[in-house]
Amino acid sequence: MFVAVLSDKPELREQFCKLLGKETNKDDLAFYAVAHGDKLITLVDPVLYPEKLQPLLYSLSIADCVVLLVDALSPRVGELMVALNSLKMDKGILVSALQLPITGTVIEKYAKVADMQNAKEKLLLLQREQGGEQTIALLDKSFAVKSVGNVALGVVKSGKIKKHDKLVLFPDKKEIEVRTLQIHDKDSEETIAGDRFGMAYKGELVDRGLLIPLRNEFEVNTIVNGRFMQSPFFKDELKGRIHAYSNFQFIEGNVFENELKLSKPLAFEKGELIVVADASNQKLRIAGVFQSKW
Repeated sequence: MFVAVLSDKPELREQFCKLLGKETNKDDLAFYAVAHGDKLITLVDPVLYPEKLQPLLYSLSIADCVVLLVDALSPRVGELMVALNSLKMDKGILVSALQLPITGTVIEKYAKVADMQNAKEKLLLLQREQGGEQTIALLDKSFAVKSVGNVALGVVKSGKIKKHDKLVLFPDKKEIEVRTLQIHDKDSEETIAGDRFGMAYKGELVDRGLLIPLRNEFEVNTIVNGRFMQSPFFKDELKGRIHAYSNFQFIEGNVFENELKLSKPLAFEKGELIVVADASNQKLRIAGVFQSKW
């Protein structure tokens, strides 16, 4: 199970992650492994948030649920709440002693605790919901290793990945073939939903992106038809360029009531909620979501 640990204060996120787990990798995202009985939980800390918006969006793409740490109200706490509500992320734990304005938001459904220790106990009891059968993974980095070849790190969102699978990475549109797989440095024949994995593969080095089978249900286009739903908390008018975000793809474009026009192709599913971001906005960078047509 993947858990995004969110706060407007990086030191609070790090404190909570280190209370539960051991850091396994750190870049603009940090991953912490938590072993509890036969269950393995991976905490995801968007290290560079709130300075940068992308790590928050990356962590939400990965997450099955969230831990939201709030010790004081601030504009960036508001931004976190808008992001969670816009993406309908209704499974989580709210850690706060404050009375927060969460009525009518998905955060109303969160378990509520006053401190990190109680949040830890709640988190260890959570179970991951069964995902779909279609293989969907997210790669967060790749690099060359002497005597091994190209290696990538990622997470499995749904389905499974097996040795010798042939897959394609969007938005790069690069094909790769899995050579070997590892889960926490141990060789494995396959990885399943909820796993953080490393793999050696045949193919070029790739950037961060969405990894799916060659035959898949995703559309790839620079124009997405559907409906824009502006957040009621976003008060500015979107006159200029925005960024559309989905599954590690962050693409510049323009949004209209029934259409997204993007500078390069986006891979998306029918009915998907695509984040519309105004990254330069000083008050609130999440403008809303665009739901692609069914």
